[in-house]
Amino acid sequence: MALWGSDTQPREDEPVSAIASAPPERWADILIVPLVAGLAVYGLFSLLPLATPFLQRHLGPLPMTDVVLYGSMAALYLAMLLVTGLLLMSRRASLAALYFARGHGRRGLAALPLGTGLALGAMGVLTLLPDEMQKELMERGAALQPDTLGAAIAMFLIAALLAPLAEEVYFRGTMLRLFARRFSFAPAAGASAVIFSLSHGHLFQSPGVAGFVLTLILFFLGFLLASLARLSGSLRAPLAMHAAYNATLMLPGVYMLLVATP
Repeated sequence: MALWGSDTQPREDEPVSAIASAPPERWADILIVPLVAGLAVYGLFSLLPLATPFLQRHLGPLPMTDVVLYGSMAALYLAMLLVTGLLLMSRRASLAALYFARGHGRRGLAALPLGTGLALGAMGVLTLLPDEMQKELMERGAALQPDTLGAAIAMFLIAALLAPLAEEVYFRGTMLRLFARRFSFAPAAGASAVIFSLSHGHLFQSPGVAGFVLTLILFFLGFLLASLARLSGSLRAPLAMHAAYNATLMLPGVYMLLVATP
């Protein structure tokens, strides 16, 4: 049985656990994973006001805005991974064996430079937008940019590690595998890429050409990540490419804070 796409045959040396006769994913997982993870994070952070005096007494003054922003992001990605892992475990499958088997390793060697190159290309495309659109995007981005080195490091770790891991497991793992059982690869990859690009919200936060361009870039990224998963037979290569893409986008901001920090 193929991992991604009905016409992709698994290698003979793939782990038996990764070629289960009964696919462990269920269509309901597409809703269950983000819903349960979101509710868990909401419940956790609704208790934060009660814990704040204790934390400040033992850890000193805390930048609560950063704690809520970066803490909730990290908690959401971790919760998505935990929920997915528990769902698979309940069906006698392993997240690591199912999604991160060695696969065709040589096909994923280009993942890191491809991710970096795509990020640089995306930044180049955005410079072609009209000046007022670039200014709008810069202002919106500045509102989300960390203003301390600690916050920048936290944001970098979330963007370069947690976000790629959780998003690859959800979009190129659960979602793409489900779609690929119903449709041929191109429509399945396209559908997962559309949902991936829309989930980042650029089309709604920046209506018009700028939001459309950002969404189109993420669609292209999502389709490439799906194709890389299919070619390599594992999420290892897409994870590396996704991490390189996000890290490249984050590095200029981290560098500026490092230069500005006395």
